[in-house]
Amino acid sequence: MYSTLLIVILMGAYLFYNTSKKVKFGPRPQWLEKMCAQTMFVRTLSIVMLLFPFGAILYLQGFGAGFFAFFAYFMCMMSLVVLLSPYRYFKLYPILGLYVFSLCVELLIS
Repeated sequence: MYSTLLIVILMGAYLFYNTSKKVKFGPRPQWLEKMCAQTMFVRTLSIVMLLFPFGAILYLQGFGAGFFAFFAYFMCMMSLVVLLSPYRYFKLYPILGLYVFSLCVELLIS
């Protein structure tokens, strides 16, 4: 459950980061270039993507702890995006592999 929530937060943070006007991007994938040309749509989509984990974390952990935990997760994911995006480490297969591995570990523990 938390692996899925964290990957959705990561995707929302990555989309939100790519709509920035201040960042000078290198070559980006074609789909991302087309999508980020519509800034308002992508920002709205990323906020909607962030609202799903926010609601789920609030439900799972309660209001106080959930509110704090979501913003801690969001800060962590934004830090990952800001640190790793310039190096072009955000590719589909490594992130998908990390997600599958963390999901397996999560299911094995619980």
